[in-house]
Amino acid sequence: MKKKLFAEDEQRRHSSEWLNNSSRFFNKKEQGEPVIREYVVDDIDRRLNAEFSFKALLCNPLWQLIDNTQPSAQSIKEVLGNLPVNYVNLLFKEDAYGNLIRKKKINGRTELKLMSRTDIHALTCWIAFCLESTTPENTCFDRNQLLAIIYFLKIGLTTPFSAIAVDFYEYLNAQFLHLYDASNIVQNYLHFSMFRLSDGNQIRIPMRLILKNSPNIRPVFSLYQDLCKRAIQLKLVPNSKEGQLCFYNFIHHTEIQKLIDTLFQADNHPTSLKELKGRVSIFGQH
Repeated sequence: MKKKLFAEDEQRRHSSEWLNNSSRFFNKKEQGEPVIREYVVDDIDRRLNAEFSFKALLCNPLWQLIDNTQPSAQSIKEVLGNLPVNYVNLLFKEDAYGNLIRKKKINGRTELKLMSRTDIHALTCWIAFCLESTTPENTCFDRNQLLAIIYFLKIGLTTPFSAIAVDFYEYLNAQFLHLYDASNIVQNYLHFSMFRLSDGNQIRIPMRLILKNSPNIRPVFSLYQDLCKRAIQLKLVPNSKEGQLCFYNFIHHTEIQKLIDTLFQADNHPTSLKELKGRVSIFGQH
């Protein structure tokens, strides 16, 4: 947004005073100052008419959520209640007095709706779900954590969020790892899994968004990209933004080894995404 604001054509159209004021505004926000005068952000949005709202990004409840290192049920509820109305309707119901009451359970249909999105509103939801339950089970994957890392990787590859994805991942783990019960020993495979790449090397894939000894996330982004490029080469998905999203929505971390082997090493490659799913799914064709 800042680069676009100070592009040559923008500088010709607007006064130097406004641009100087905007520069100071951006510099302060980059240093962590919260938004005080919303009309300044509204003015930037009007002038740039950008693809996505700068105000929606800068004033998003996500920052309220991740700045609080000791989140409570009430603070998380307040964050989620500040999301756009379509998200609030997914997560809350109203009592007889019009007060928002969190739904006790997120059903499969709501999960699918959240996973199909490509915005930081849904990311806020997944992080909140992770922070609501910080005592992991010893014997099974934490579903919210698993879906959260998959969603994070997808928007880190397909949206402007990619510019801060690596730093965000490291910041998130630094902020919240202390919340997880250190005395609750969880099997390593519930935190991450090792997979063999097509060149024989191994890669560590996180099974949680927030985890102890979090791996370098850059190679994981690279693996996702390589898998998608291969799927495009095999014409399983079109070479477009929609094709990429379709493939990234398809990936499940419990199926990655079969996915790597099928895309890169199988003698007879699949001819459709449906056929690929039948080969890699732990449940078989469905």
